[in-house]
Amino acid sequence: MANRLANVRKKAGLSQQKLGELLNSGRSTVTKLERGEIPMTDRWLDRLSLILNCSPADILGEQVPVVGRIGAGGSIAYEDMGIDEMVPRPPETSGDLIGLEVHGESMLPKFDPGDIIYISRGNDGVDPKDLGAICACRLVTGETYLKQLLKGSRPGVYTLRSYNAADMDDCELLWATPIRAITPKHARQYH
Repeated sequence: MANRLANVRKKAGLSQQKLGELLNSGRSTVTKLERGEIPMTDRWLDRLSLILNCSPADILGEQVPVVGRIGAGGSIAYEDMGIDEMVPRPPETSGDLIGLEVHGESMLPKFDPGDIIYISRGNDGVDPKDLGAICACRLVTGETYLKQLLKGSRPGVYTLRSYNAADMDDCELLWATPIRAITPKHARQYH
């Protein structure tokens, strides 16, 4: 993900080498952070903000890429879409975020087609603490859905629940990640 770490570092008068030392790391780590090759996690943001005497928003910037669509009644593989647009970062969010445009009506009335949902993609797999949450769910067959994540009938499979469509039972997932924020479609016109 694009960030403004290099600009903030230079403004603070630090080289990549010096910042790497202050992080108890190395120059190559700083280079990778600046290029977005290492995810800008909350832990990195906290450490960098303290060292650089700035806010996380100063490092992250105010824009989040919308990288594609997510199915809510239709199947969409968001990685195939490319970056469609940049939208303002939702308030009170940190870390690497991506936006996905909701496509379909199975999650009405909470999620309308055209809404933007925001997620952080860090790890594959499913964290048991996310059971019950509304998540972006990637099936092993390639589809990506916006659904409530529930236990399946046996370990390793999950039920994906819609608000107004039949459950998808015993789905095998590559990953699931909870929704961090939403921008309703009607609010997008004001950005």
